[in-house]
Amino acid sequence: MMVRQSRSCILMVCFLAFFGCTLKTVDTIETGDGTALKSKVLIATQNSQFKGEVLSEIKKALGEDVSYIKVVDVKRLPNESVDQYSAFVILNSCMAGRPDPRVESFIDDIPDKGRLVVLTTGRLDSWKPDSPEVDAITSASTMSETDAVARTIVDKVRVIISPY
Repeated sequence: MMVRQSRSCILMVCFLAFFGCTLKTVDTIETGDGTALKSKVLIATQNSQFKGEVLSEIKKALGEDVSYIKVVDVKRLPNESVDQYSAFVILNSCMAGRPDPRVESFIDDIPDKGRLVVLTTGRLDSWKPDSPEVDAITSASTMSETDAVARTIVDKVRVIISPY
């Protein structure tokens, strides 16, 4: 029984490692004035049609409300300085009930979790961060819902950046 579980774990790790390394990454995109001191938003995402559409709608809606938006792949989250941004948006998927470890680490390390909006997608997964200060949303990747999901995220970001 134990050998069978070990094999299953090893296969799952290999599967995740293979697909985690081969998935197309999201290109870094910067919009606006990066030297601005106020209302800067970092959006970290993964490559999927649903997240791409939500991202596009978020950028369009926030365009005039913020001075700077930077979009990065979730894999690049460890490289970002939290001090530079007014708000953070993370669009991530759950695999086996957990998000990308870099997402969890970023959330754990950010001192002001109230500046963070996290969307987690997955068919059966509904992972949310442990911290109640994080504004967490879960959604299935249903293309007809991209507008509503993006609008919800934009409304939450506007509340976060309103003091800036």
